Amino acid sequence: MAAIAESFTLSDGYSVYAGVLARRDGAVEDAAFALATLGGTDGTEAASKILDTLLRPDVAMVMLDGCVVSFYNWIDGEELWRRYGRPVACYVFEEPEGRVEDAVKRLFPDWQARIEALKRLGSPVPYYTKTGYKIYVRSWGIDPVDAGRAAEACMRFGKVPEPLRVAKIMAAGTRQFLKKVVIKRTDGN
Repeated sequence: MAAIAESFTLSDGYSVYAGVLARRDGAVEDAAFALATLGGTDGTEAASKILDTLLRPDVAMVMLDGCVVSFYNWIDGEELWRRYGRPVACYVFEEPEGRVEDAVKRLFPDWQARIEALKRLGSPVPYYTKTGYKIYVRSWGIDPVDAGRAAEACMRFGKVPEPLRVAKIMAAGTRQFLKKVVIKRTDGN
C-alpha cells in the first residue's frame, strides 16, 4: 500500500508530505516527498506527485493521514481514487474538533469554494478496533469498515497504521532538515 502523511509548522509557510510504499507488515520499500502550501489548495496535487512516484501495479490501496491538512488545505480522496484506480482511505486518529467551516470563512476570501471542496470529502465514519481504539475513516472505492480493517491490520504501536506512522516520522524529519538548510542558506553558511 501507499501511505501519505504530512508535517508542518505555521511559520514555515509550507507542509512536507511524505509517502511510503509499504507491505502489509509495515516494511517500507520506497519513499517520496512533496511540498504543499499552508492554507493553499494544492494538497491533492502534492499527494498526486507522491503517488506518481510510488504506485506500481501491485499496490492495493492508498492511506492518507487526514484529508483536511496543511492549515485548511485538503487532499481529495475521491479524485485520487478516480485518477489512480486504487481505493483511498483517509484516517483521523482524534475526534474531529471545532467547526472547520467557521474557521475557513474567517481566514480565506475564497471560503465558498473551499467549503464546497471540504464538504465533498464527506463526514468521517467512526471505526472501533478490536483493541478498543476509535479511529475515523473517510473512504473512496472501499467500504469504510473495510478501510478500518485495513488500518487495523497494519497497526503495530497504538492506533496509527505502521505505514502512516513511518510516513509521518519521515515528513517531520524532512521538514526539520529543510528548515536547517533554509536557515543555513539565509545565514550565508
